[in-house]
Parts: sequence; structure tokens; C-alpha cells
Amino acid sequence: MKKILLGSTALAAAAALAAPASAAEKIKLGLGGYYQTAFVLIDEDVANTRTDSLKQEGELYFTGETTLDTGVTVGVMVQLEAYTDGDQVDEHYVYFDGGFGRVQLGAADSAAYLMHYSAPTAIAGHGVDSPNFFHATPPGTHGIASNYTFLNTTGDANKLSYFTPRFAGFQLGLSYTPSLAGGLGGSSGAYGNLPDNTVGAQEKIVEIGANYVNTFGGVDVAISAGYLTGTLEQDAAGFDDQEVFTIGTQIGFAGFTFGGGYQKNNLGVALDEDLEQWNVGLTYGFGPFTVGAGYGYGSQTYVGGVEDELSTIEVGGTYEMGPGISLMAGYFNYEFDSTIPANRNTSDAFMIGTSFDF
Repeated sequence: MKKILLGSTALAAAAALAAPASAAEKIKLGLGGYYQTAFVLIDEDVANTRTDSLKQEGELYFTGETTLDTGVTVGVMVQLEAYTDGDQVDEHYVYFDGGFGRVQLGAADSAAYLMHYSAPTAIAGHGVDSPNFFHATPPGTHGIASNYTFLNTTGDANKLSYFTPRFAGFQLGLSYTPSLAGGLGGSSGAYGNLPDNTVGAQEKIVEIGANYVNTFGGVDVAISAGYLTGTLEQDAAGFDDQEVFTIGTQIGFAGFTFGGGYQKNNLGVALDEDLEQWNVGLTYGFGPFTVGAGYGYGSQTYVGGVEDELSTIEVGGTYEMGPGISLMAGYFNYEFDSTIPANRNTSDAFMIGTSFDF
């Protein structure tokens, strides 16, 4: 049944794209993006680290689209880091959107990542799940750099993605990444074929995302699930095909939003080193203010009984000064624990900052 549905959808998409079409005008690029800053006071156990820091994160979006006479919308997105970075242009892709769904080609997050729900945050760029800003130093040889449940194994590597139309609240997404041998950045394979038979690298990576979004009597409900499977390019001791599973949810009512997420990841290694992470969060919005708190936890077990853990607590809020202009502040506690003393650290951090959307 699934093959029939996918086959019918593919035929409809091909017919729509192949039909004679014209646009009133060419695609014209617009400009957008965001810029976030954070001034942080930090007190942590790791020696020789600064007690204050000024951090920033931002991107410029070059985006545009046009609608053909067939009704198909064609668009492009290019994201430029707003500061000097090794992956200066990270996401860049084109898409075709219509009654058949959405087809997306290029360097972008996967369907499983984009469709995932997790703990909400009241502080832009932060949160206990996959934050832009992390105010602690991972100690020693610690394997957990931050808590996350978003399925970000393929990052911005070049991929093909398809999203079905939403039906009765349900939507399905599928992504295919040929290889991670060229890295997670969007430049991989830009000027030639990717290397093959790279030891430890994953190839033919398939990611499936699904979610359900609906409203019942003023209660907003969102539930998601994601799955990834990859294949080793070359068999080697200590490595294995990668497999990841995620679930998440958010529920909103009368200004409150509660949510959480979970991920289990074998990290593509043959040994028993699974990474498990989960989180919960609650926010409340009233007028121009949003306040909230969240908790995240992760653990990774190694051969020999070694276990690393990371727990994160966040409490804070945001004041919207005007459209797209916000002030934010928060307190964070990070607790690295391990059976290895060198992998332990505790950090308390206080931050104030801004967030601009444009």
C-alpha cells in the first residue's frame, strides 16, 4: 500500500513539473534572517576558563519564490552566516511546492529534524535542546557536548527531501543523503564526486519524519517521530551501521506550552555506546512577555562500564520590545558527571541578551 501511495505521488509530481509552465516574472531574492547576542557570567569547575563572555549568532537569508501557471511554487534559499565561519554558507537549496507536496534539493536539515517537536524555550537561541549558545566547557574527553533530541546526524549535508501534503493533521517527510564522507556542511560534493569507502563514514542515509498537528477545543497538540538508518561505506572494526530514533510532543493552552523530546542513537559504532537524551520544558506567554523553564538529560555508556552524563537546567524569559526585537535573560546550570573524574564539571551561568528577526 505504501509503495502504491508513494508511486502515485511521484507520478503526480512528475506530471506537474513536466507540464508547460511559465511565470509572471523570474524569482527575485529577498533578504531576511536573525541576529542574537548574549553577555554571560560563568562560574564553573574547569580551570583556566573565562568568567565572562560576549557571544553572538546570526544568519542572513537570501530567499525568493515564484508560482508557475501550473500552480507549482518554485523557490530558493541561501543562508549566510553573519560572522566568519568555516561553513560560511551552510544551508542552500531549491524547492518545488504544490498539491503533490514539497520536493527539496540541496544542503538543508532533514525531514526528521524539521518535523520534530521538543521542549519549548522562552529564550531565543537557547533552550535545553540543541541550543545555539551553550555556556559551559565540556571537560576531559566527554562525549556529550550538549543535550539534544533533534535528529541532526546529517546536518546540512546535501540531500533530497520530500514532504507529503498535510492530511487530517498528519504529515510524512522523507530525506535521502548519499554520503557523509564529505562532512556535514553544505559544500560537500559541490565540485565533484564524494570520496567512497571512507572508514567510519555513513552512506545511503534514509531519514523518515512524521508528525500530527491539530487543535481540540482551544488545546494545540503536536506529536512527532523520526527514524534514521545509515550504511557503513566500508566495514571496519569498532563501527556499525547507524540507527537513530526520536519522538517528541508539544501541547499548548491559554498561553502555556508544555513539551519534551527523546532520542536514542547508536552513533554508528559497533560497541555498546548508545547515546540517550531526553528533555521537558514549560513556557507561558502573556502580553509582550514569555517566561519558562526546562530540563535536559543525556547519558552515554562505554565498554568497560564507563558512563558520561550531562544534565541542563534553564530558567528565563523574553520581553518583546517591538516586532522582531526582543530582550532576554536567563539562568543555566550544567552538570557533567562521569565515572571518570576528568570528565566532570559543574557550571552556573547568568546571561542577558538580544534577539533580532528581520
